[in-house]
Amino acid sequence: MPLWKRKKKEETKQEKKIEEEKKENNEKKASKLPTSIQEALSEEPEIEIDEGLEALGIDLGTMNTVVARPAEEEFLVKQFPSVVAVKKGTNRVLAIGEEARRMLGRTPEDIVAVRPMRHGVIESLEYAKFIVQYAIELGSDNSPEEIERVAVGVPGDASEVEREAIEEATSDVGMDKDNVIVINEALAAAIGAGLPIAEPDGTMVIDIGAGSTDIAVISLGGITDQETMRVGGDNIDQNIVDLVEEEFGVRIGIHEAERAKVEVGKVFTETEDIEDKEIEVVGKDIETNKPKEITIDSELVAKAAEPVVQEIIRAIESILDRLPPELVPGVYENTVLVGGTSLMRGLRARIEEETDVPAELVDDPLTVVAKGAAIVAAEPKTLEPEIRLKALK
Repeated sequence: MPLWKRKKKEETKQEKKIEEEKKENNEKKASKLPTSIQEALSEEPEIEIDEGLEALGIDLGTMNTVVARPAEEEFLVKQFPSVVAVKKGTNRVLAIGEEARRMLGRTPEDIVAVRPMRHGVIESLEYAKFIVQYAIELGSDNSPEEIERVAVGVPGDASEVEREAIEEATSDVGMDKDNVIVINEALAAAIGAGLPIAEPDGTMVIDIGAGSTDIAVISLGGITDQETMRVGGDNIDQNIVDLVEEEFGVRIGIHEAERAKVEVGKVFTETEDIEDKEIEVVGKDIETNKPKEITIDSELVAKAAEPVVQEIIRAIESILDRLPPELVPGVYENTVLVGGTSLMRGLRARIEEETDVPAELVDDPLTVVAKGAAIVAAEPKTLEPEIRLKALK
């Protein structure tokens, strides 16, 4: 057979072989394709947390700072009061955390104890840097150089200036700005709680902290609507101080008010029978200037909380007014309460009474934002809408 015919025959065989391989590959691909729209929507791309990457999530709160570090299938979580004590006229830090918190309102003239965060935002960048630095040191077991990426939660209405302040506070303690992520607190809470936020049905997060409250509806991995108020547990504490002075003629400290809120506090509700409790506190009689012991009961705390509760409920109702019908079933089935103030007795029931939305208190309302931020720090792709957002158990 002539060489050219032999070559032609070999080329034909080769072409036939290529066509057969193409056909086989196409059949394989077709077998992997979803057979229905429902099947296509149910497919879940996996998130692989890079366990080799050292990451931290930080919830830089008004009252407390929480730091979480992913460790295999759990988190290492630590928290401390967001308070710094420094020597006046210098930047020499004397205490951070619980020791500094005990100094609030009690310091001598040469010591300043401050809370750098007010209503969920940085009020003092200089002192906030100390908080961030301490959080990174605490979360890394005093090995901050090992941390490669940090994610920090902020209120939903945080301005660009406030976000840049967070980035600056973090980068100034040795983190590369490219490795600092600023994330919406409500979204971080949803990720940390393991909510199905990538579903098209919708979920709602009610995050009630000390200085701010965020209410967010999330669908397809992003926030579709949000209300943020600069009110929270701090406002209740101040209302307790004011009510005690009005009813007893006694001025008490903010620490005593907070203790009363935590130990005997409740919210007015019609559907839950909540036990009334009492606590003894000592304040200053405004007429005699002498110490005076008084009794604060649950009813007084409920009166102090009422203006804040009403404002939160109005914000939820505003969200519901704007909520598309397509998202109502998901919000009805998947609404959660997070944040320290959400622990007040009767609050969950009151929200359901007023809004007809069943809200569930998550297992870890104080740490869920930091955990969600830690997941994002370990794998920033969790913020991409096409990725199903999952939380570590």
